[in-house]
Amino acid sequence: MFRLIGMISKKIYYEAENASDLNKWRLDNFTEDHHKKGGAVTSYEAPEAMVIVKVKPIKSQKEYLNDLLDEGKFEEYRRITMGTSNRDIEVYGSGKDIPEIINRRKKIEKLFRQGVTNTAEIAGEVQASRNTVNYDLRELRKTYPELRQKRARL
Repeated sequence: MFRLIGMISKKIYYEAENASDLNKWRLDNFTEDHHKKGGAVTSYEAPEAMVIVKVKPIKSQKEYLNDLLDEGKFEEYRRITMGTSNRDIEVYGSGKDIPEIINRRKKIEKLFRQGVTNTAEIAGEVQASRNTVNYDLRELRKTYPELRQKRARL
């Protein structure tokens, strides 16, 4: 969506889906042909100086993040939600700086992404209890929204 806006009065003169339609309207309404001695002269006479502005829809951050998830842009989603924090501790450690927990959650995530959705199988591979695997999957889903879409049993 584009708008033709007056620079001084901020009045919206015209709106159109694309800039070419807007420019065509501007030329149709503000150019005049004068026939003078020796030929035709075209003059452009607008009421004030104008500018063409592209209008962007305003969305809340929550709507924007949901749109990123719908489009499958998970890396950008994580970049926005996590900021500059330490990725391993934030994602896998849930704020805890314990390497065993971080490594266990990395293994659980890897198995889950490979298509193993049965928590008993994951628990056997990782050598942890089923409750621990369920808890870790719940923690991982907070940061990895794509894991929510795979619908693992908890």
